[in-house]
Amino acid sequence: MSNAGERATFRAALAAARDCADTLEAQAAGVVRALGDVPMDAGLRAQTVEHCATLADRAGRVTFELALLEAESGKNPVRRLIGLDATMMDALAPLAELADALERAAERDAAQERAFVLVIEATGEMLQALDRARAATAALGGKVS
Repeated sequence: MSNAGERATFRAALAAARDCADTLEAQAAGVVRALGDVPMDAGLRAQTVEHCATLADRAGRVTFELALLEAESGKNPVRRLIGLDATMMDALAPLAELADALERAAERDAAQERAFVLVIEATGEMLQALDRARAATAALGGKVS
């Protein structure tokens, strides 16, 4: 692959990671906004808001790191992108347990089903963005140094 091709692949990987971070932040904010009018167990509401705050924080950190990575011509950007992808994946991981708890609550009280659906839909959007970021990083491989 030519140097121009390598740079284009690198820019695509950066863009996909940035899109993922933006999606995490937007979906987390959307869930918190939407939960305001949704019947929900108070403890699960607090957990959801806490997880969403963590997602937004991590997304902001990733965005900052991406800006640094783009500005510098440091060594091994692939390793750094893999690390940023992992950071976003780690931030998403607690949502699986939260979704399980929300599902159990919805099974006990149908009024809480909307909260479960909101979290599941947002998580789906975030996971799709993460898949795109990871695929773009994988396409980059070891081509840029």
